[in-house]
Parts: sequence; structure tokens; C-alpha cells
Amino acid sequence: MLDNLSLSSGLYLIDTDLTDDDIEWYIKRDGRFSYYRGFLMPSSSSTVFESFVIKLSLECENEEIQNLRGLFFNGSTPRELLIQIVLALIMRCVSEKKKAIIHICGVFDLTSLAHDDLFILQEAIAKGDNPIVVVNKKKAIDPLIQTVSLKEKEGIIKMNDRTRVLHFSYKHDTDYEIAMKSIQTGLEKNNIPYSIDEYDIMYRDNIDDYEKEIGSSDKVIMFVVPSYLRSLDCMFEMTQMFKNGNVRGRIFPVVDMGGIPRNGDGLKQIKDFWQEEKVRKSVQIKTEPGGSSFVMQEIEKIDDIILTLNAFWSFICRDSTGKYEKMIENDAALLIEELNKTWPKESGLIDENFVPSDDVKPAGYRTVIQNGEKSVYVENNTGTININ
Repeated sequence: MLDNLSLSSGLYLIDTDLTDDDIEWYIKRDGRFSYYRGFLMPSSSSTVFESFVIKLSLECENEEIQNLRGLFFNGSTPRELLIQIVLALIMRCVSEKKKAIIHICGVFDLTSLAHDDLFILQEAIAKGDNPIVVVNKKKAIDPLIQTVSLKEKEGIIKMNDRTRVLHFSYKHDTDYEIAMKSIQTGLEKNNIPYSIDEYDIMYRDNIDDYEKEIGSSDKVIMFVVPSYLRSLDCMFEMTQMFKNGNVRGRIFPVVDMGGIPRNGDGLKQIKDFWQEEKVRKSVQIKTEPGGSSFVMQEIEKIDDIILTLNAFWSFICRDSTGKYEKMIENDAALLIEELNKTWPKESGLIDENFVPSDDVKPAGYRTVIQNGEKSVYVENNTGTININ
């Protein structure tokens, strides 16, 4: 429904098993819409519709709306007229920059409004600068409200579909919160959908599965900082990226090494850290009561990290990652520019229907990863590889 470019302003009931929190999550992560929550509840001093408009006006605060709201409460002007004027100003405000969605939540829904109130609301949203959609989970039917059924459609993004969306691989670090926000703002301003753990790992989701999803994603922003290099989860994501190949085509690094040198000495620091972690956890197994399967899984991840470190270090140290400060300034404008070169922002997705003819098809790169007793990693090879 959100992907429908012809989606017009209207009042919509959605027949879905999604909760209100699910609906909010999908709209916000989409990034193309302004999102507002609305509530319908009775009040001793106003009707349900009047209460809805007044509460919504608090999210669109400006001097004009504030003054009109004051007039509503002092009773000097007809309440019905004031409500219509305030509602018109609200709709102008919410749709000023992009399409807007007003999400009716809670026990009451649009069907609790009188038909005349629904008509006033419909007229108001039709005059917004951009389309305004008022959505509500289905409870009953009114002729002015259109019902959209999502139950028979794939309303929930599946794991294997989500790999086509840009992903973040990063370490939660308070020192880099501003930089991360800058990148997210740049993506949202350019209508580039993205997946990030704080929105996409839901209650009871498997974290390892999501980290593997990051590794197989079509595009990944790898935000490498000192704490990233010492994080088991982050470095496990890194190994998944390299296992899935085409690293230079898929991965967009943003790198601030802090005091770690970008040379063999820096590589030795990180190798030593992970070797020490492996030894520490191996000792832990010897003294740990009960089974040690969880720690053994961590050791397996550390083994993969150590085996992949040379290729990873070469990638972030010998491939130009640009100057860190330049990559994040102006809402990460340089990073967004690089993304848009390979990933058109109009769709944010690769067109799977496009198949080049043989006479114009570009020569591709070949990636080979062999994970055996002696691991071999080969990338950007255009010839034949024999491994004995």
C-alpha cells in the first residue's frame, strides 16, 4: 500500500493482523512519510472529534494554531468553525514537506465519528500540500471510509525480501551517535529505505539471523570504529559480508580508526585481541559447569573473525574510505552520492527484471571463498581458479 505511487488522500480502514505498534514501525522505517498518531476518546468538555483535532494540533505547534486553540477553550468563537479552521491548518502543516500518515490508535476508531465529522475530516485532508492518509485498523464500515485488506497479501516483509534493503553494520557507541544520526537523516531525506537493528529486531527475533541478513544484504553501510573492531556481534556481521562475496560492490565503509594505525601494526593489535578472546573463552570451557555449547559457538565465530581479518583489513586500509569527517558532514552527502551511483534513489532497489543482452553485458567479477582447513579468499578475479 505504501509503495503505491498513486496513493491518494483518504480515510482508510486496514484489515490486518498487525498491531498499532507494528503499523507505526513499518511506516517510520519506510522513511517516505511524515508520521502522526491520533487518538479518539470522549471528553467531558468536547466531542470525540473536537478532542481528536485539539490533541493532533499539539503535534503541529505554531503561533497561529496555538492562538486558535486558545479561542476554542474561551468560548468566544463558534466551536465548529474553529475546529474546521484548526484542522485545515494542521493538514497544511503535516503535509508541508512530504506525504503524511495520520495513524488512529487505541480502542476507538474512525467509525466512532459521526458521518458529518468524517466528511469534514475528508475535506480537510484533500487540501493538503501533499497526500494525507488517515489509517485505522478495521472495526466497522462507514461509506466515506475505504477498506483495504492486507491479510491475503504479503503485508510483512520477510527476511529474504529485506536483504534488498540497505542495512547498517555498526556498534552502539555514544561517541558516534551524532554521526549515525547524520547518516540516517541523509538516507531519509533522499528517500532511501534502510534496515537498522533498533527498528528491525523485534521482540523474540533471532539476533544471529538478523546479523546473517546484514551479511547477505545487497548494500551495507559498515560503520567501523574502534569499538566495532572489538565487538563479537559486529565482527561476526563482517565475516558474513565477506562470506557472501562482492564486498567492493556491496559494502560502503565509513571508517574512524581512532588511535589504531591503518597498517600491519594495527592489524596485529586486532588479531592479538581476538586471539586472547579465543584463549580466554577456551579456558572458560574447562571450568564452566554444565554444557558449553554457547561458548563453543562464540569460539567458532572468533575463528571466522581471525581467518577473515586479513581480507577485512586490506579492504578498510588499502581501499580508499574517504576522510571520516567529510563522509558524515551535511547529512552524509558524500556517502549518499556514492550510494545513488549504484542504487537509484527512485526505487531504492535493484531492478531484477533487467537482463542485459550478451553483446552489451559487462564483464563481471568473480569471487571465490573456500572455507576448509586452509581458508582461501579470492576476489576480483576474471580468470580460472584451480584449488588443489
